Amino acid sequence: MYLAGLLLLPAVLGMKVGDTFRSLMPTNNLVVVEGPVPGWNPEQGPRVYVGTVNAVYQLGPGLQLEAQMRTGPVQDSALCHAPQLPHSICEHPRRQTDNYNKLLQADQAQGLLVVCGSVHQGFCQLRSLANISHLAVQFPPAAGPDLVFPSMLYVAANHPEASTVGLVLRGLGPGPEAGSRLLVAATYTGLGTRYFPTNNSREDLRFENTPEIAIRALDKGRLSRLFSYDINPSEDNVFKIKSEAKARNRLSFVRAFSRRMYTYLALNNDANSGTKSGRPRSLLARICAGARGPRPAESRKLTESYIQLGLQCGASPRLYGRLLSVWAGPSQSLYGLFERPEDGGRDTALCVFSFPAIEQRIREARRKCFEEERSQEVTVLDSVIQGSGPSCIRRNITVSEGQEGQREMWREEKLQNAGIEADGRGGGVGGRLEWPRCQGRGRENKMRVGEPEGYIDT
Repeated sequence: MYLAGLLLLPAVLGMKVGDTFRSLMPTNNLVVVEGPVPGWNPEQGPRVYVGTVNAVYQLGPGLQLEAQMRTGPVQDSALCHAPQLPHSICEHPRRQTDNYNKLLQADQAQGLLVVCGSVHQGFCQLRSLANISHLAVQFPPAAGPDLVFPSMLYVAANHPEASTVGLVLRGLGPGPEAGSRLLVAATYTGLGTRYFPTNNSREDLRFENTPEIAIRALDKGRLSRLFSYDINPSEDNVFKIKSEAKARNRLSFVRAFSRRMYTYLALNNDANSGTKSGRPRSLLARICAGARGPRPAESRKLTESYIQLGLQCGASPRLYGRLLSVWAGPSQSLYGLFERPEDGGRDTALCVFSFPAIEQRIREARRKCFEEERSQEVTVLDSVIQGSGPSCIRRNITVSEGQEGQREMWREEKLQNAGIEADGRGGGVGGRLEWPRCQGRGRENKMRVGEPEGYIDT
């Protein structure tokens, strides 16, 4: 059942094009930074950074080119370790390969531009926001090569068609000394996927080194931990789907964004989209990373705060099941653009979802899980490293609703259980039922829903 209202498009108004910038190669990512940035004159206005195939551009007022850097093509092979890895040797031939910009994120507090490409297993550089032609941090550092591991280098997806999204998060402690963190979500491109090279090789460099979701260190003052999971502690910041469950979880990420005390990931699970009757599943995931409030967020396992909500747009038989783009707009609304893959992408629809309605359904489904031993709203997830358990166990839990429903107080015995989501079909991603606090003492569950207030065909 869908919430009220059919949205209507206003008449299209003609707009005069102002300044322009033309790239010779396809554009992959765009970042606008207004400041403040170390080394910048704030009176000079915002800067625009454009990530393209084989190049990144820095544009100033009037979209005038201020600086640029070439990123490709380079000699590369998806079966070889990155040449930046000390003592790396590869027996497979490398060929001239275009470098697609997979991630472009600004860390204004440190004056950094994070630039990650598809070559060299998703390797990233830290450039200066004031002038991207300058390398802000030499990484890996020349000293201490034994401290550099593949997982610190292989950040983004290593294929042009595989998705990567990211977000710079503030440190958990007070002041600038807390250090920045980088949330990265990348499509798995290893053995068994359509992205893996078809040369009968089974040398999968992605499974061990590039989890689907990770929070990485981004403090340029601690080079030995840069891009690692070693924040406090390392395993708390990794979300990796088990190998036997990867075929059921072919994730394609759309966008990462923050809202209030939560960080969100919009994504699709395309595991069933290739079957005759199968459809992709659009999802909205929520985690506690980067939460700000009266009490700082605790650094706990991603799998303990991960909440996965199913999204769909339209109604049967005109159901739009695959998310193309998402934007968190004003008035507590989430806008999503969906397509119907069975129509070859020719038919799309725009739906709007209410954040308060989503949060309310999460609380309702979570409460129902612990009140009914066999609730049909939730199922165990085949997921990360934690394993599995019963879907719902009835517990003696007292729930007290706090202001705006954000400070639920739970009194319970320690839950020895697996992660769950309110999907009723299973086969998703998740972790254990021992969640951290995002604010106060709130504990969270993995629940589904997301019925739009209305939608429009386009």
